[in-house]
Amino acid sequence: MLRLLFVLCAALLLSACNEPPDPADDPSFAADVQPVFTASCVQCHGPDVQHGSYRLDSHAEVMETGSDTVPNVIAGRADSSATYRRIRDGEMPPAGPLPGAKQEIVRNWINKGAKDN
Repeated sequence: MLRLLFVLCAALLLSACNEPPDPADDPSFAADVQPVFTASCVQCHGPDVQHGSYRLDSHAEVMETGSDTVPNVIAGRADSSATYRRIRDGEMPPAGPLPGAKQEIVRNWINKGAKDN
């Protein structure tokens, strides 16, 4: 009986180790953040139109500055990043504020280093 319990516990531990990381622990620009920007921001901040000279259609563009020379994103500091502040404060997108979960995706990605992953 003890042996069966040990085998079950070992199997549970191994299966937990093989699960993909939680986006909250390791947010991905490509998988988590870019879909938010593509759905809500790129029509005004993309390759065809760049309001305020901000582009949000690629990681490289997100990390640039806009016309006001304020960085879009300051890695590790969401509350100091123009992109997140505008989303958080409801300034962007103009169609209405992003749902809280989408705001958290952007915030968490920035605070975790704004990696190009």
